[in-house]
Amino acid sequence: MVNRKRNFTLHFYLMAALTTLALGSVNYLGMEFRTRLDLTSDKRFTLSEGTQRLFEKLTEPINVTYYVDEEPPAKRINLERDVRDKLGELAVSSGGKLQYRIERIGNEEASTKREELEKKGITDTVDVLTSGTDERSEMRGVQGYFSSIEVSYGTAKPKVINGIVNLVDKADEAREHRVDTLEFDIAFAVLSLRNDTQRPSFERLLKTRDKPVRLALYISDPMGDQYKPLAENLEKALDEISRQVPAKVNYQRIALGEDAQALQKYPFGDGAIRVQPFDVKRELVMDSDGNPTDVKVTPYIAAVIIQTDPEADQFQAIWSFKDQQSVADMRKVIEDQIWEGTRSRSRVGFVLPPHDPRYGQQPPNGPPLNGYTPLMQYMHDALDYETVYVDIKKEKRIPRDLACLLVMEPNILSERELYEIERYLNEGGNVVLLVQGWEADLGLMPDSMTNGQAAINKVDIDPTFEEWAKHLGVEFGQDLLLRSNAILQPWQISFDRNTGRQRASLYPSTIKFAPVVEPEDLNQSSVFTRGVAGMPLPFLIEEKVNADRVRELELEQTELIRMKDDVFKFIPEDPTQPKVPLKLNLKSPAEVQVEPKTTPGKDIRAQKLDHDPLIATLLRGQFPSFWVDEGRKVPGWDGQQTTETAMPVLNPQKGNLLVMSSAASLNVNYFTGYSQVEQQKVVIPRGINFYRNTVEAFIYGDDLVSLRARTGVAPRIVGPVEDSTRAMWFMFCIAGAPLLLLMFAGLRSFIRTRERDDYEISLGIRESK
Repeated sequence: MVNRKRNFTLHFYLMAALTTLALGSVNYLGMEFRTRLDLTSDKRFTLSEGTQRLFEKLTEPINVTYYVDEEPPAKRINLERDVRDKLGELAVSSGGKLQYRIERIGNEEASTKREELEKKGITDTVDVLTSGTDERSEMRGVQGYFSSIEVSYGTAKPKVINGIVNLVDKADEAREHRVDTLEFDIAFAVLSLRNDTQRPSFERLLKTRDKPVRLALYISDPMGDQYKPLAENLEKALDEISRQVPAKVNYQRIALGEDAQALQKYPFGDGAIRVQPFDVKRELVMDSDGNPTDVKVTPYIAAVIIQTDPEADQFQAIWSFKDQQSVADMRKVIEDQIWEGTRSRSRVGFVLPPHDPRYGQQPPNGPPLNGYTPLMQYMHDALDYETVYVDIKKEKRIPRDLACLLVMEPNILSERELYEIERYLNEGGNVVLLVQGWEADLGLMPDSMTNGQAAINKVDIDPTFEEWAKHLGVEFGQDLLLRSNAILQPWQISFDRNTGRQRASLYPSTIKFAPVVEPEDLNQSSVFTRGVAGMPLPFLIEEKVNADRVRELELEQTELIRMKDDVFKFIPEDPTQPKVPLKLNLKSPAEVQVEPKTTPGKDIRAQKLDHDPLIATLLRGQFPSFWVDEGRKVPGWDGQQTTETAMPVLNPQKGNLLVMSSAASLNVNYFTGYSQVEQQKVVIPRGINFYRNTVEAFIYGDDLVSLRARTGVAPRIVGPVEDSTRAMWFMFCIAGAPLLLLMFAGLRSFIRTRERDDYEISLGIRESK
């Protein structure tokens, strides 16, 4: 007879031993090859695919230095621990490509080290101390401390990430750099450093060019005896360059005699170039009696003109090679110039509304002056972008070397300007349309106030723009949107009797005109929305996207901002002359209808929406042509139609179109309506983040977009894990398998025993109890 109980026990012990051995082997191999199992729901300890691809391409290590205050504020007591844990996880997950160190700054050395740190770009992290828990409550002071990361890679200048905080309270969710965003922050810093560092071989650079580089050598012939070796070496260097990839280099030599003029014809076009000599020889001219009558000047010229883009009217010139003696040195100088002219640039184009007379006279050949012009200047000066004003009517085209084109108030453009923007988009351009639906002059003089109301004006939407947008599946609402968390209020202008100057003070209105973007309004996975929580959007309207039309056009849509929770539309008493009561209270039942489906009464000035309005969206793909699809003629510059039939572009490419239904986030016309704290802490930094995100996403393209920007609120990382704790959990996990098997075996034994007892009772062998 077989002893089943004994066989089962042996089977159980054998399975327990094998399971323990398997788990121990997996654990050992995982530690040996740095393979770990991430069981968190948001994969917090796993590098995103974009980061993994980026790290795999790197040829050098990433060095990260974390500068932290030795004595941070009380609520940041765990800041260093949280950052260290995150850096440790990144170091392990990166397969050893990321190395980090922590530098603590004590109070006694902070003053001496501050100057050194400021040279690196490291600034204080500031916490705003308020009177309550609401992040928009009254400010009581600020508290500064060090919490910055310096990222180094290759030979590029290290990049600094300032203002890193851990998640302690709700206000921290709106901070740009947090512990849970460190992966993206570091990965993006490495991406930009790699682009600054990486340079292909010269041969590969030429092969990747769509059109050949033009080189023109202007050289004195005959050359002075002392400079003949220089001329020979220069010609050899250019011959070597031109022979490297002959199809990608157009090289011409122009010999200049002793009487050559400074203005010389350019060999590749109709223009002329004023050539500069690197040296001159002066000789006295004598008459027959040996008296000097004149000075003969002989210029020595050895100039190389470089045109990297045949279609652009831009040239680089090297006028002198006196400091380069060898052929290799001369080649290096020329190749460096070509690389500089062909590397990717961060040119940002601006299309601005017409000139505002309140700003004075428009400078000749300069951009129009209005509320948006300072933004263009700020992005150039502070963010180091090459910004250009695109006057479409004057240039009659849009430059194709732009990283992106920012169009302020496109709803007032002419049809021909819109036609040119569309063709740029069809050829793979990146376009940002910032539509403004309403505007107002919020500077209230006492005699212009009418019963405590502020007059608002509807910004015209050109019918062609409306049709064009609808052709792409985008429509714009007409209602002014209000929200209880809004900022931006009217201000009064008064005169100071003591100084005789005007003074602006905020008008104490209960209604405010710039709804604030909350973290839950944002698409947390998009690089376009990083760090924009808290951004105010003045005079907001809604945009709608027809999903069926987008699918029909085979475009990809990504929602970026959709307002959640209690958004209201304004209902003017007189739609022909809309005015907003400055004492309007969105919580007052007498003035606000909270039921979206109910017909509002006569005295109702606002009604809650029955949906979450879309504010910003991104469309990507090969865009259709409105003029081609509708069989329209090419619009003329004078507003009249031409006889030319619109034709599709020759080489259509996938482009990006970002549409936002507010353009005034950084319109300086409204800056007086914010407090100083709001301007410095919210309006400017959040608004700049939006534009910086947009420009960087288009400059770095898919490499940046593929990085997973986890900007949502992640659970806090708990405490440092000691070796004893690790050992305890290791033993618990190893012992867990046989314990589970024992539990199931006991349960199985109990069930079988009950079945046997029931069987024996049914046979009468055993009496029931």
